[in-house]
Amino acid sequence: MVKRFGAGTVIAVFATVLIWSTTFAALVAALDHFSPQHLLFLRWTLTALLFAGYAVVTRMRLPERGDIWRFVLAGLLGFGVYQLLLVNGQTGVSAAMAGFLVNMSPVFTTVIGVARGSERSSGFVWGGLVLCVAGLAVMGLGAGGFGAIGPSALLVVLAALSFSLYTLTTKPLLARYRPLEVTTYAVVAGSLPFLFFAPGSMEALTTASPGDLFTLLFLALFPGGIAYVLWSRSVAGMPPGLAARFLYLIPVLGLPIAWAWVGEVPDTMTVLGGFVTIAGVAVATIRPRVRTDLLPAQSPPRATAVPATSRAAAPGTAPANG
Repeated sequence: MVKRFGAGTVIAVFATVLIWSTTFAALVAALDHFSPQHLLFLRWTLTALLFAGYAVVTRMRLPERGDIWRFVLAGLLGFGVYQLLLVNGQTGVSAAMAGFLVNMSPVFTTVIGVARGSERSSGFVWGGLVLCVAGLAVMGLGAGGFGAIGPSALLVVLAALSFSLYTLTTKPLLARYRPLEVTTYAVVAGSLPFLFFAPGSMEALTTASPGDLFTLLFLALFPGGIAYVLWSRSVAGMPPGLAARFLYLIPVLGLPIAWAWVGEVPDTMTVLGGFVTIAGVAVATIRPRVRTDLLPAQSPPRATAVPATSRAAAPGTAPANG
């Protein structure tokens, strides 16, 4: 994989997964003090201000006029709509069910990519995705079961779809802009809907303990800021569907982090599901080998006679293959 996509892309993918795997434990810790609405406003406003400040200091180039709507759409899909759907959906389903459903995002990304013709499909891909989903199901059962499935579950599924569309929307932008530029303008646009939750947030901020403030800063800077830049770098360097398959590792790596941070001890069934999920990621990222010995032999191309008058290149021109 390193030879295929480069060390920078591979490092970005695994760094993204590692940072995002801390999100669940950090949210559990933050929600001990902040309400979900206040946390959304404070976290993403702080993240947007950090990105905007960096853009001003470094004189980051502005988006082309024709790309502004793409940045707005990406921001709404990856931040505004995604976070609103997820937060409201989590209020009506169990934590295990929410974690299972939101991690359907790689499936959506792969299916849409294959349908658009921008992703390659193989038995390894679909078999690996099935293993990943099965592993998440085992993890969910080990965490206490999924509970009842109601309308809130649909909101979480729509959140997963929203993030998939965000990933696919940023792909063409990353061909013309740096990952930091794409993330900056998407975060700023996507954080605007959270202004509705501003009332009362300052009071929650002033009464927060140092630990609560640390958790808020951590969420804003790392899962909300750095990880999104790294994710843009990942999507720029490899197909979105392939990059998304590594997101299945997030709940697996999140187990020891939640154990250390908030004291959630995983049981045997949860750990077993984690190993199944890891196996699914390994299978889904296998690149099938092409048997060159089974391909029909190709005869060398025939040489084409070139008129003597056209053999010499015109003065001032370079060879076509230079």
